[in-house]
Amino acid sequence: MIVDDEISILEQVKYILKKEDFEVVTADNNRRAFEIMDYDNDFNLILIGTHLPNSNIPAFFSMKPESKRDIDTSTEDNFLKKPFTEEELFNFIKNRI
Repeated sequence: MIVDDEISILEQVKYILKKEDFEVVTADNNRRAFEIMDYDNDFNLILIGTHLPNSNIPAFFSMKPESKRDIDTSTEDNFLKKPFTEEELFNFIKNRI
């Protein structure tokens, strides 16, 4: 699942990932993401549009759905800085699934 309030980012990432046969669900806000998760919680990874810790640099934060209570946002390891290349996106996702 990809959660971001920028529709163009959602569409771009979805397009890129679908080319590589990923199943992608998008939500344009957190409320919608939680609604989707109420009906379908079978996600391998969730990317959430946010900013890097202690900065204004836009990024995607990655989390596994089952780790909701043990999320570490203090390091940049779980973040993918925007903008990113297709290769950076694929590598980031593959390293987390």
